[in-house]
Amino acid sequence: MVTIFQEFIVDGYNLLHKLFPDKPQLSLQCKREQTESMLLGVQQSTCQKVTVVYDGQCPRSPFRDGGAVNRVFTSLGYSADEWIIDYLKSLGRNAQMLTIVSSDHLIRRHAVACGASYMLSEDFIGKYFSGPKGRDITGEPRNNRKKFGSGQLSQKEVDHWLNVFSEAKE
Repeated sequence: MVTIFQEFIVDGYNLLHKLFPDKPQLSLQCKREQTESMLLGVQQSTCQKVTVVYDGQCPRSPFRDGGAVNRVFTSLGYSADEWIIDYLKSLGRNAQMLTIVSSDHLIRRHAVACGASYMLSEDFIGKYFSGPKGRDITGEPRNNRKKFGSGQLSQKEVDHWLNVFSEAKE
């Protein structure tokens, strides 16, 4: 029996900026820690390895931290995008065991060309970072926020719908 091992390769800052678009008060370190904590939950719930790749933090060669969630900090001048693309190419046919998490068009194109799967960061957040009762990490209903908006109805809209439903009861 052949077991196919699945691994998520996450474009770290791409995902982080999608998770915390309105949180300038949080430090980058804090955002990374929270992101990695959530990725650890994904790893535990899916039983799939998670590797998160961050842009240029190391002066020499890429730094790999094999903690609970595998972290890669690329060398200065070598982007996470480049690292992910090179990693995909290095795996050859084994790239099909990966799911690349990024909203970056170039990375997604390379994933497809190498036979890997990909998931937009926004879709990954919606699928794996949902809170209780189908709510996402912001507390909004996961499926309705984009479709219906999260703003309140105007008084005119409320009156209209009260009128519609009052007529329906009669």
